[in-house]
Amino acid sequence: MKGSISIFILASGFTFGALILPSAGQELNYVHVLFEWEQEPDAEKYQIQVSQTESFDQILFTDSTTTTLFIDTSHIDWNGTYYWRIRQVNGNDSIGSWGEPSVFHTIEPKFQNVDVNIIQDELIQDGLTIFGGAFPMLQSGIIDKYGNEIWNDGNAQFMLSHVNEFGNIYGLSLIDSPNNNGIKTNQDMEILWSAMNGAVDFHEFKQTPNGNYMGFIRVDTLGPIPSNNTMTEQFQALGYAADDTTQEFPWYAQLIVEWNEDHEIVWSWDPFDHFTMADFDNHGSTWSEAYIDLEYDWTHTNSFYFDENESVIYASHRHLSRITKIDYPSGDVIWNMGLPEPYMASGAEQICTELLFSFQHHIQLLDNGHLIFFDNGNISDQLFGYDNPISRVLEVDIIGDSTCEMIWEYVMPPTLFGTGSGSVQALDNGHYLIYTPGNGLGDPESTIMEVTPGQEVVWNYVSQENESWYRAYRIPSLRPDAFGVIVDRYRSLELAGNSVSGVILSDEYPSFSFKVHNESGYGQPYKYILNDSLSWFNDTTGIVIIDSGDYFEFLMEPETGNDSINSITINVIPVHHSDAHKSLNFMVYKVDDLLQAQSPELPNNFLLHKPYPNPFNPATSIRYDLPEDGLVRITVLDLAGRVVKTLVHEKQNTGAHTIVWNAVNDYHNPVSAGIYFLSIEVDNSYETQKMMLLK
Repeated sequence: MKGSISIFILASGFTFGALILPSAGQELNYVHVLFEWEQEPDAEKYQIQVSQTESFDQILFTDSTTTTLFIDTSHIDWNGTYYWRIRQVNGNDSIGSWGEPSVFHTIEPKFQNVDVNIIQDELIQDGLTIFGGAFPMLQSGIIDKYGNEIWNDGNAQFMLSHVNEFGNIYGLSLIDSPNNNGIKTNQDMEILWSAMNGAVDFHEFKQTPNGNYMGFIRVDTLGPIPSNNTMTEQFQALGYAADDTTQEFPWYAQLIVEWNEDHEIVWSWDPFDHFTMADFDNHGSTWSEAYIDLEYDWTHTNSFYFDENESVIYASHRHLSRITKIDYPSGDVIWNMGLPEPYMASGAEQICTELLFSFQHHIQLLDNGHLIFFDNGNISDQLFGYDNPISRVLEVDIIGDSTCEMIWEYVMPPTLFGTGSGSVQALDNGHYLIYTPGNGLGDPESTIMEVTPGQEVVWNYVSQENESWYRAYRIPSLRPDAFGVIVDRYRSLELAGNSVSGVILSDEYPSFSFKVHNESGYGQPYKYILNDSLSWFNDTTGIVIIDSGDYFEFLMEPETGNDSINSITINVIPVHHSDAHKSLNFMVYKVDDLLQAQSPELPNNFLLHKPYPNPFNPATSIRYDLPEDGLVRITVLDLAGRVVKTLVHEKQNTGAHTIVWNAVNDYHNPVSAGIYFLSIEVDNSYETQKMMLLK
């Protein structure tokens, strides 16, 4: 479990800090690997080295970076074991020793026989292609433009349904089925939020701009069986009246539901309250399916788009061949767009009936205000008089909530007609990424393709014969949560004969800064929260949007007063990836004041000064004076007198000394908040001080 990352950059010493990601022994379900480690004092840059042997006698690659992150996209392969290590390079170009290595593994691939056709390389939108589906099993994957597998869902049995503009992933997992029919997850397949409701429909599940979650739940009632359907006599043979009026047969639809973070339903919309049951599909295959299932899937609502600007929801009701604009939160229907009479009883009341789309998928609103969707066209042969049905992609401008202008139409050949799924994405380069199951005629051709506005296919991927997807997206990178924080003036310093590490301030350098580096492929908003123990800095919080590959620098100008040592905490939270938030805790030293406070004369008596700060969080500085050389033992005890941490156990020279305790025990684990005793023993002299750790 990745969770949040807490980094304590305050302990003294010269060994390299912790390696964070990949965690030791982690099994990765991807080969674009994010490496991350702690910032080291005095480091100007870092070197990273990766090997497939623990002895590093065969180096896979060596590289360098000025941040505490490195993303490798070209050296790691599937089903392998890899060792990695870091060393720092200081400002004078002195190179430190390699730190202790860590190890990780990659799992088996899933999509190794990918058939990719690059038609016009220079026109292809940069990035990776992510897809998910249910055949031959629930699975999802990512490939690059050459067809190389970059990521798969491992053992999660996960079907992707949505990726948003910030890289959040949503879909369905069979793990703990059916509780995870609607989940938010990440690249490591950690479940970040689940509806925990077996009734959730898999077709669409995602977050709305207010942070809540929205999806579908089945809702049931009784309804009639039509008297003029091709299946009417078969139903009558089963004993049904099938007379258009008798409420005798189970009908179901999809309730649009909004949950808050606490799984409470805070809003819903029921099509039975807003549509007439006189509207139903009487020209497709829905009643044939009802005869087999003995229940009628009336609306088959399969997608929605929440428009925050206008506070409306666009919903696609596949079996009604209808798109609805719904006012939020009133639930009032602003318009229905769909088929004319005789295909729909209320056809005269619907807008844009000339579009003649049917059994559509994946409704979206573009930044330019146009609607775009995948028209499956299940009854297009009837609507247009074709010999075979065809599928299309339509981009439409809705004018005055009443009329439509066709902006773009892409008509696929009959071989790419898709009966039961399909998706479309408008790309940054003006192209469209289209997925069709291509199962209309003969052998299936499940195809993802990039198409220009001029109808040229510049790239496509045809899956294996037994594979079919639900949706596909082009994404800029694998890790939307990749970011680093670098603290300026983080140095090591000899203070009173001891080496300490922290942010070093002085009269010459009275301020410092920290930088947040966005290493993802997405523009991301980051929330930052800063506070300190002594109120040198005004408690600061805010949100900043950082473009991909860019950074934002925060300048901190403290008011130190008469104090010389402080502790500070910086929390940086990617707003849309809070599971990756970082908490940095470190000491700040005002060097001039500390040096002036050091007496040039040797101490006359053994003295343990009061720890400072006290109470403290996350660390406290401990000063003590030695009148002569001696064996020093300094320990931290709990209320029961048990040793929690041995800070010093060595012979030390005469003079003033300082050491920092960062609230960890001898096993480097954080300790609980509470009261502790500091005990110092010098030869035959003893002294104690009480300390309080806050959380």
